[in-house]
Amino acid sequence: MEAASEEAASLTAASEEAASEDAASEEAASEDAASEEAASLEAASEEAASETAVVLAEAASEVEEAAVEAEPPQAVMPAARARATTAMQIFLSFISMISLVFL
Repeated sequence: MEAASEEAASLTAASEEAASEDAASEEAASEDAASEEAASLEAASEEAASETAVVLAEAASEVEEAAVEAEPPQAVMPAARARATTAMQIFLSFISMISLVFL
């Protein structure tokens, strides 16, 4: 009887040791997979960042070109300023007339 219980105890200890070894190997495999996944995600994010930088540089150059093309000649600026000043004066006089009517 005593031999059987010793054998059962040794089998239980061996199965626990095998289970802990299996758990350790599964944990190591999962850590390896996680590190590989992290490395691939990092590489993908670096690639996306470089692509984004290229797209942003292209967009900035297009905006700069459009701004240069859309800039009005200097002769137009005084006329536009005069029209804006006149419009502002008309607007302010209209507002003052309305406020006088309601007071």
